[in-house]
Amino acid sequence: MRRILILITSCLLAIINLEAQQNEADNVVGKNHVINSKILNEKREFQVYLPSDYSETAKKYPVLYILDGQRFFLYGVSLYQSFSHFKLTPQFIIIGIKNSYPERFRHFGKDNDQFVKFIEEELMAFIDNRFRTTNENLLFGWEYGGSLGLHIMTSKSKLFDGYILASPYPIEESVKSLDNITELNKNLYFSVSPDEYAVKQGVIKLDSLLSTKQIKGLSWFHLKLDIEKHRSTGYPTLYHGLRNYFKYYQEFEVNNLQKFINAGGLDYAHNYAKERAITYGFSQNLSLWSKYTIVRSAFRAENYNYFTKFMEAFNSEAFINELIKGNMDYGATFIADFYKKNKDHNKALQIYEQLLKKHPNSERLKNKIESVKKSN
Repeated sequence: MRRILILITSCLLAIINLEAQQNEADNVVGKNHVINSKILNEKREFQVYLPSDYSETAKKYPVLYILDGQRFFLYGVSLYQSFSHFKLTPQFIIIGIKNSYPERFRHFGKDNDQFVKFIEEELMAFIDNRFRTTNENLLFGWEYGGSLGLHIMTSKSKLFDGYILASPYPIEESVKSLDNITELNKNLYFSVSPDEYAVKQGVIKLDSLLSTKQIKGLSWFHLKLDIEKHRSTGYPTLYHGLRNYFKYYQEFEVNNLQKFINAGGLDYAHNYAKERAITYGFSQNLSLWSKYTIVRSAFRAENYNYFTKFMEAFNSEAFINELIKGNMDYGATFIADFYKKNKDHNKALQIYEQLLKKHPNSERLKNKIESVKKSN
């Protein structure tokens, strides 16, 4: 009997294993391409990831070029997918430029001009001819790749619009070159960890130069990665660098009242909306969600003065109607609850009754109305 049970179990396991094998499929991210580079006299492999709607539209896309694609390409794709899902950035093409060790130190170091020539004349030419691209290009590099990025920015800045550089090293020569530049319409985002002794020295010089020298048109930010180590700086830098470059794409949102006030309050919000409109073609008016998060920041902070100020600025009655029509009933309810909490019973009652017209069978709203009437 025991032998029969063992035989039956073995057969079942074999069937399960066979079905699992039949359902297997390769997990493919993007496509690999190879260029026979005449400039470098070698075959160059790179990866390409296209937006999900690429084949369904005729749109053109910005391009993110990632140095050391063998290490950072998949991470870049993962970030893109998250950003796209939450509408934090526009869609863009990702190119991962593979480099092997120790050749990367030569390509990014003493032979960097040849490698830049390869990027410009062969790789970027291939990408622009093969795919629908805009003239907007970003470059990400870590360590020696970051050094190459700063070299490109100071010698051939027109190649890229934004430079995201993690722990760039060595950069002394590029910093000297930057000292002679008076105008540079680019975006520079660079980082370092305090534990990177040699790397940190160069970054400090770069930060000092940019802090004392006004370079017209250059937008820059120095990210200090206190909890990172040399080998981990690339990951948070790419995340925050992309968010910084595309900072006006996301709908305006407030999560902290005091930070919002410190940044300029409503003027800051309206200026953001205008920049978003200019950069990406969105409406220059604050969206319903934007206005709600501004009001929400006040009632989360239990600040009734700012709450009433924001409600008045948005024309409270029209704003409530907009929330209800926009199926943001929860938002209207929270606002009514805060009015009630601060003993403004008439306004709370008015909102509850509006909501009850939309949801006439809601016992919860009926109870809220009854409670307000008893308190009034």
